[in-house]
Amino acid sequence: MQRYYLSIDIGGTAIKSARIDHSGNIIATDQLPTPQRADDFLAALAQLIHASQDVHAVCVSVPGIVNPTTGQVEFTGALGFMGEFNLAEYVRRLTRLPVYVGNDANCATLAEMWLGNLTTVANGAVVTLGTSVGGGLMINGQLLAGPHFRAGEISAIVNNHDHLDPHEATVGASTSAVKMIAAVAAACGLPDSRDGRRAFVEINRHTPPAWEIFTAFCRRVAVLLINVQAVVDLERILIGGGISAQPVVVSEIRHQFKLLQESDRRLQDDIVMPDIQAAKFGNEANLLGALYGLLLQLEEK
Repeated sequence: MQRYYLSIDIGGTAIKSARIDHSGNIIATDQLPTPQRADDFLAALAQLIHASQDVHAVCVSVPGIVNPTTGQVEFTGALGFMGEFNLAEYVRRLTRLPVYVGNDANCATLAEMWLGNLTTVANGAVVTLGTSVGGGLMINGQLLAGPHFRAGEISAIVNNHDHLDPHEATVGASTSAVKMIAAVAAACGLPDSRDGRRAFVEINRHTPPAWEIFTAFCRRVAVLLINVQAVVDLERILIGGGISAQPVVVSEIRHQFKLLQESDRRLQDDIVMPDIQAAKFGNEANLLGALYGLLLQLEEK
């Protein structure tokens, strides 16, 4: 008998849900705007849960620091108003079903480990480029969580310690795809600073200001990948986030990685360039990865 699961992906602007079977086939989806008050947020979550019937278990992807064993979440970013909250216990009380809660970047990595572009390697990572930078690490075929559940928090890497504003010295601040798109739009006089498709028209044309901004961004991503590679020596790194659908993104990151190596003998001798690819999954990554985390948890019991 086929089993179905409810997977929920909580984001800063929307809470998405999907009914998924044991093999990772998405049967149906739903979505609600993400409220900005705690009571409204929990009510919206309950609404999505109650709308789903005949599921075997529930899994949730969420931005924040997550203890996957207890389901305790330290919410971050747009959901910081939630503070610390045991999300798994809340969902368990609503459903009386098994529950898994995982960090969103880790869920994206789990999706690639399960059905995506990390299935054939033992050591890899997913780097998601968006408003900030997300990361998940797979070491020896296992998702690396760390003793404090903070492994893969690559947005906190300091890449410019001389900057007067400590926050602006981090990867998350300096390597924002959203800021890059806005800068291209401003430089090219585009009407919408958030229109990534239009920005990439100019980037793909190699329009001088757009191309300069874009290549500088890809260079910063390449620096990040070199720093990660120096620590964990991975076989493959996947680039995720909305802009990864543009082939020029991965190709230019590879190009900038090679240029950096060519500029420094130590980077040639000490760093092996990993296989840099686009992640397989887009908007479904967190939904599928949360389910895989749940299935792994159920196997352990």
